[in-house]
Amino acid sequence: MTQQDKQWLDQNLKVFGNVRLTPEEGQMLYAIYNRLTGESKRPTSCGRCVASTKKTVKYYYDQARSND
Repeated sequence: MTQQDKQWLDQNLKVFGNVRLTPEEGQMLYAIYNRLTGESKRPTSCGRCVASTKKTVKYYYDQARSND
């Protein structure tokens, strides 16, 4: 996880909650996900897809925070 990704997530922790993401938040969340996993997912309105993406990014975010 890049330092910029971590900083953005630090400032936008609400994206991990049960909230509707703005288009900008969705794009950034998926960009971070794609950098972490090497995949090329596109933002979607599929609730389960977004929840899965959030869960994966949260896992990497928690790992990055525990290494600090």
